[in-house]
Amino acid sequence: MTTKPTQPAGAVEPESVTISDSGAHLYDNETALRIVMEDVERDDNYMVINQWPAGWLQAITLLQSPQDASAFQGGISGAPSVPMFTLSNHLSAIQPKMHLSLFYENPPFILRPRPQTSPEMTQAKRDLFTYQLDDMEFESEANRLELQFLLFGTCIAKWGWEDRTITEQKFVQKTPSPYGQDVHTTESDEFDVIEQTRRIARPWFKACDIRQVLVDSGCRVGDIRTAKHVVFREYPVYDDLDALRDQPGYHIPPAAELKEWFFRPRGAHPDNIAMTIPESFWGYLQTAMPRNYATNADPLDVGLELLEHWTAKTMIAVLRHGDDCILIYNGENPYGVIPAFSANFRDLPDVFYGQGLGLLVGSEQVVQQDIRNLALGMLSFGLQPVAVRNMGLNPPAQDIPWRQGQIIDVEGDVDKAFRFLEFPSVPGDAWQALANSEAVSQEASGANQQVTMGAGAAGVRTTGMRSGTGAGLVGQANATRIDGPLDRFCRQIFVPWLYQMDQLNKQRLPASVLRDILQSETDAPPINHIEFRNAKHDFEILAGSHLGPKQEMAQAIPFIIQLINNPTFESMLQASGHTFDAMATFKNFADIAGWKYAQNFVRKMTPQEQQRAQQNSPAALQAQKGQQAQQSQTAQFQQQEKLQDEQAMGRGANEAIRQMVDHALQPGEPAGGGFGTETTEG
Repeated sequence: MTTKPTQPAGAVEPESVTISDSGAHLYDNETALRIVMEDVERDDNYMVINQWPAGWLQAITLLQSPQDASAFQGGISGAPSVPMFTLSNHLSAIQPKMHLSLFYENPPFILRPRPQTSPEMTQAKRDLFTYQLDDMEFESEANRLELQFLLFGTCIAKWGWEDRTITEQKFVQKTPSPYGQDVHTTESDEFDVIEQTRRIARPWFKACDIRQVLVDSGCRVGDIRTAKHVVFREYPVYDDLDALRDQPGYHIPPAAELKEWFFRPRGAHPDNIAMTIPESFWGYLQTAMPRNYATNADPLDVGLELLEHWTAKTMIAVLRHGDDCILIYNGENPYGVIPAFSANFRDLPDVFYGQGLGLLVGSEQVVQQDIRNLALGMLSFGLQPVAVRNMGLNPPAQDIPWRQGQIIDVEGDVDKAFRFLEFPSVPGDAWQALANSEAVSQEASGANQQVTMGAGAAGVRTTGMRSGTGAGLVGQANATRIDGPLDRFCRQIFVPWLYQMDQLNKQRLPASVLRDILQSETDAPPINHIEFRNAKHDFEILAGSHLGPKQEMAQAIPFIIQLINNPTFESMLQASGHTFDAMATFKNFADIAGWKYAQNFVRKMTPQEQQRAQQNSPAALQAQKGQQAQQSQTAQFQQQEKLQDEQAMGRGANEAIRQMVDHALQPGEPAGGGFGTETTEG
């Protein structure tokens, strides 16, 4: 593939296409460039036309609500022009609640293991996904999606896989202390910085500006996955393009040629009108500089236009500078699907884009602002009333301004020659119309004061939240207005992305990177990566409109505790070769209770604690009791035996004394030689 500027083909011919084994339509470079340019021009024109009925410019203008001229045509000249921020207030009330509903728990999902999936694989995948979602800053990207989702009615996200090697710094001690780790010396305080490489293999996810994504103009469903093709328009700088050299399938021009493109004079190449119209309102709207402007003095940091044309089976990337184009990728889609997700706040039939609050609430903001400004104009005449007087013979040629302490000369009777002109007051229906407009906007968006601020609506004295049941009913009734959009956001973006992450990890995550992540996040033993890749799970979101799983689990906690403490159930488990996992049970209870499990809850015992625990275990205590009982019986037996011996010795001594006394008292015995006398025969 050449890196020189490519000229598009004159027409798409049959001989220019090759169908691969996977069914991908692979065109030659010139034809591929023509396809991209024609699709870009068609979809660009479609977006320019569609942005007017979609109300994107109106939404941006009403969100910022800049100072404007008088409201109604033919209204009062010089009427007040006080801006209102109804749309901004609704967004600031709904978006935080939507975001907290999606991310009130960490991680914001539950894994449901399929049969034959071990608990170790479930926990490992949960730890991996938690790490990867934090690594890609998924919560921040989702926050950007929510703003466009609510404001414009449509949000689009792009995803992919990154695999590269980076260089990191590691700090090592120069010289260990000769006196041990607790004694420091001047030499042991010195350190060296060494560089080491580390492989990064991870999924990524980012929010896109819907005005930078050209969706197939024939897409009739509010789901970008159903589109025939999608074109992402981006503006990478030199370093971004240079980093693509090592990626498979990319053909980046040589460094010298690529630099020359960045140092070319920047022409006035027009951008998409949906972007340039609000960008041209400098001084009126707050907006960034147009993307086709050089906003950096370093030419290498000024982006070039990159068009990525994706279908389910192919990807074509075109680098464009003015009228010159370079084809840097023309091959099969490495993912097999268009790497994008989308969702609409309100779907419309037979069209991709949806309705947002900018369109639904913006019209009510216009009504409210016009009514209020006209009412303020009428009230201003009461603060600066108009006076009339008798013209007389010499009428003044100019108006006489009012001043404090001023004396005005009149002819004739003062009471008859001068008076204030009566001006009609503001009709009461105007305030009623204003209240009705506010109620309509709240019904359209779901930003009801009863939930967002705890106050009742106009004319309502109670909020219905004096009891837990009432609060639940009010919250449920109000939440139903945003449950539908939130459910679409989860169903079309959040949940599909979790399944896509699972697929990417199974196919692309190296075993070494998997082990490094799990070892750095947990102290669990290494896992079998083949078993990990074959493990199957279902994903469930713990969003505000999906609280059912967690509530059901919380309600089941007392029954689980009863089962754990039930001897019959425990014996049945043991009979089947099973037992309760105390650590897993505790972690689940902590998650259900809203606590993030941390290592300070449970830690490994020291050898002394293990020995003490073994000594205090029921089996050890029972054995100790048995040993003590045996020792007691042995001591009693020995005591009885000693007592019997002593009694026997006493009886023997008494018997010996008796016999000696009897022998001594017998007559006829020779005198002399008493007890114990020894005689020696000569």
